[in-house]
Parts: sequence; structure tokens; C-alpha cells
Amino acid sequence: MDAGILVGAREYAFQESKNTQSVVVVRHGVIVGEWYAEGVGESSFGTSWSVAKSFTSALVGIAIEEGLIESVDVSMTEFLPEWNGTQKEDITLRDVLSMASGLRWNESYDPTDLSSSDIIQMILLSEDHLAYAVSRPVEVPPGTRFLYSSGDTMLLSGALEFVTGDNAGAYAREKLFDPIGMSPVDWWMDFVGSTATYCCMDTPARQFAKFGLLYLRGGEWDGVQVVPPEWVEISTSPSVASFYGYQWWLDVTPGGRDVYSARGHDGQYVYVVPNLDLVVVRNGRYDKYPGEPRADPSLWSLLPSGGLVDGLGSLPPDRWSDDELLGPIEASIE
Repeated sequence: MDAGILVGAREYAFQESKNTQSVVVVRHGVIVGEWYAEGVGESSFGTSWSVAKSFTSALVGIAIEEGLIESVDVSMTEFLPEWNGTQKEDITLRDVLSMASGLRWNESYDPTDLSSSDIIQMILLSEDHLAYAVSRPVEVPPGTRFLYSSGDTMLLSGALEFVTGDNAGAYAREKLFDPIGMSPVDWWMDFVGSTATYCCMDTPARQFAKFGLLYLRGGEWDGVQVVPPEWVEISTSPSVASFYGYQWWLDVTPGGRDVYSARGHDGQYVYVVPNLDLVVVRNGRYDKYPGEPRADPSLWSLLPSGGLVDGLGSLPPDRWSDDELLGPIEASIE
């Protein structure tokens, strides 16, 4: 790799207006670029926002491999029996994984959109996030429309709780975090103790990179198959939408190579480029709440986004371009 070209990624990411906290570049399993904003370092927490959705997908794949879930084609009534005999009984696990449940949802993060934004209603005004997601009405038949919905991913929290007998965060620690040495990790819970599987995982940038590397290696870590290889492949392949798999975003690099990514609010990214044996992590500036990672009762009061509270929560970039970050990295290899 050409270090003189690679540094272009750093120059882009750390412009003052970008509010970047950390960038980690891993090639062939080796950290080849690692940069931090002033005052933070490799042990500083970043936050995931919706990057956590891809972790949730991994947990579903693990649960299927363990026989806790029969397949992605089971009805969600297997985990949410209150849907039996309702319009929602035809919604499958596959539909939810691919953001095609057909349930009504508004993902607006505009704080002035309080009355109509489901995501704001769920994390600001609801103590039980799963109950809120479960209550959304059917809008279109399942499997017929892609609609990005944190509510859909919260339904997966309910599925994992049902089949494991514990919250999704505890299952993640046993089956995912500990096997790859991912520590420390705080995964936020709602007020009633359900893991917020749609968001809100706090961990340093290197730890996010481990997850990307796990997928790059087909779900294997130090000779142990942590995530089934078939799940890695299918979850990072097109589903209902050509640009989305099972809780992973699909795209191409500036050079035309396939890239899949876990993506979160305020500019959190884990990019995986298999053809280049490459993982890139970018986290935005983040000031972590010092207490327990549990909504008490409002998540946004402890984990605000968009710089709403000075000295707490996450700061967004003025704008962000995947190509302007990945372009110099890709060019440094070519």
C-alpha cells in the first residue's frame, strides 16, 4: 500500500467539519491505518447507532445455526404469539430481516418531527421499545416493500429473547463478543430491560473493526466458526432491495468493487471490501454517558444525537462521502 496516497483518507475524514473521532483501516488482518481526533485514542468509546443492526443480524444467524430458530421463513408469530389471528401473522423473519415487514414506520430523526416520527416516539417517549414496535399497524403486504425501520430490528430483539430466554445483549456476549475478544462493549437496553437491537452499542473503533474482520473471514475467528459462513454470504447479498441484505447495506467502491457496510446515524460506518481483503471503520465524535447503559426512561436523554446536548452523545459530519474516504484507501492498494 502506498502510504502517501492512503493519508488522503485521513485528510478527508479529519477535516474540522467532519467531526470524526476515529478511523481504523485493516488489510489482510493487519491495522495499516489508525487515526484519532485530539484527546481520544484506541480505548475511547465510539457509538454504533444503527451499525448495531448488523450485529443483530449475526445473532439471528447464530440462533438459526444452533437450532433455536428453524429458518428465516418462519412466521414472526413463533416469537410474538400476540400476532396470531391478526393481519400480522403472515410476516416472516425474512421480511423483518430485509426491512420488508409491511408495518407502518417513519424513521425521521428531525427533533421537530416528534408527533409523526416513530423512531423518536420509540426512544424518547416509550419505556418498552419492543411493545412500541410490535404495535405498529400493517400498511402494505409483507415482503412487497423495502422501508428502513428501526422498529423491524427491534422485533428481532423480541425474537432473540423468546428463543434464548435472555436479552439479546447477553446472547451477544456469549456467542459473539467473547469469542472474538470484543471488549469492552456496552449495548444499551430500554427501560424494561430489552436490548435495543436497532442501535446503541458503545465500543472502541478497533472492536468494531473486529466485527468487520469476522465477516471478511466468513464468520471464522482463530479457527472457530462464530457466524455460519452461509449466513455471512446470504445476509450480505441483495434481499427485497438490491442495495440491502439482512441488516447490511450493499454498494460498490469508487473502483467498482463490491462493498457491504454496517451504517449508523451521525456517521458511524463499518465497511467490508472482500476483493481487497479490507475493513474500514469510521466513528464520529462521541461523549459517552458515564452511568449504566439503560434508558431511564428515555434513551435520548442519555444518548442524544446530532449534538443536541453539549458534551453528551454524538456529533454528525456536515456531510459524508463514502467515496471520498474509501477512494484514497482503494487507490493506495492499486
